[in-house]
Amino acid sequence: MRNKISVFAAATVLVAVLLAVPVHAQQTVARSYSFIPQDGMTAQFEAALKAHIEWRIANGDPWTWGVSSLEVGETVGEFSVRSSGHEWAELDAYDSDFGPKGVQHYMATVAPLVESLSTMITTAEEAMSNRPPAGRPLGFVTITTYHIRPGAQAQFTQAAAAASQALMDHDFPGYWIWETPLSGGGMGPFMRVVSLHDSWSDMQERDPALLEVLAQAMGEDDFEEWMADFTGAIRGQETITRRLRQDLDGR
Repeated sequence: MRNKISVFAAATVLVAVLLAVPVHAQQTVARSYSFIPQDGMTAQFEAALKAHIEWRIANGDPWTWGVSSLEVGETVGEFSVRSSGHEWAELDAYDSDFGPKGVQHYMATVAPLVESLSTMITTAEEAMSNRPPAGRPLGFVTITTYHIRPGAQAQFTQAAAAASQALMDHDFPGYWIWETPLSGGGMGPFMRVVSLHDSWSDMQERDPALLEVLAQAMGEDDFEEWMADFTGAIRGQETITRRLRQDLDGR
């Protein structure tokens, strides 16, 4: 829930940040599209989307698109298509080459089944992320968005970086991506962590728990100071869960 920063909420984001490095170092870009199918047309939409992505692969689309569906959140039934790991210049090249052909095919096949469409561009801080090995299958992602108090972005980043260093030093398991949406609104500056999971059961708290690892690594006094800095930088949050739909994206 927004405006309530629990210990569990603080723990979730810590899995997102790696090392105390300058923001924007080793930055990559992702483009995503979110769709809500027309009422009663979900099955037809899925079939059309699957066929559209297969068409892209067969016709030389240089980008790889992953599909996910919302499982926990306010817009259950929403689908997302996302391609990540790009340099900014790649967006220009894509828009001037394959992009228009892909849009034309989408408009003729998928668009008639769509009730609404929204787009987003995010930047990922690769030095603050722990991506899984290439090709490793995953089942779900949880995305926690943190709304940062105005003027507290440096405080938030520094606290998260210190915690992440401790977690990495103690081999805390898990995969995550730390990113910033370029558009949005709501409660001021915000950042989000994308945590990757094999299954629902993989989302349960580990033993030892993340905060226990931090307390042991930092020492009790430093840990309490860190907790005050971290939670004090946040004014709200929300979390959603998405199922990765490899049955639709051709992988």
